[in-house]
Amino acid sequence: MENMTLANKITFLRILLIPVFIVFTIPDATWARFVAASIFVLACATDPLDGYFARSRREVSTLGTFLDPLADKLLTMSAFIVLVKYQLVGAWMVTIIIGREVAITGLRAIVSQEMGDVLSASRWGKIKTLAQMIGGSILLFMMPTGDVSREVSLVLPPVANIIMIIILATTVWSGWLYIRQYKDYFIKGS
Repeated sequence: MENMTLANKITFLRILLIPVFIVFTIPDATWARFVAASIFVLACATDPLDGYFARSRREVSTLGTFLDPLADKLLTMSAFIVLVKYQLVGAWMVTIIIGREVAITGLRAIVSQEMGDVLSASRWGKIKTLAQMIGGSILLFMMPTGDVSREVSLVLPPVANIIMIIILATTVWSGWLYIRQYKDYFIKGS
């Protein structure tokens, strides 16, 4: 890691925070879930930092261009799987998100190989990631604590559904834009 750029080190930190986040979702304790949500927010906060340092220090690298979106996907998918565990979001919603992420990552890999360069995230891809990170953070802080009153617990699912609708809309829309933009790679491969 000595020859690695500062931006890539920050991206690796984000990846290393994922198992730490997951470990704190295991205990059935309010404090642990709060710590897990806080670690998720901290990991999300590193996302703009690595891009800033890569651009400001002129250290944009192929490794960083590949690792940054991968780190984002691993982090957000981990959070959504945890939210399914706590029954705050529907598994079908998370299946759509994960399916989109896997499909578009595969498409970007194919297009990158054909073009000989790593594709940067599109504007809508960045909006999607931002929606997933902000929405995921809010939802993680809403995780059931076991001592939530009935009135509060009745409010959580509608709020979670509204947040997830926004996340799903940006996720599906950005995926559709990638598919539309690179549809020739589907036609060529058939």
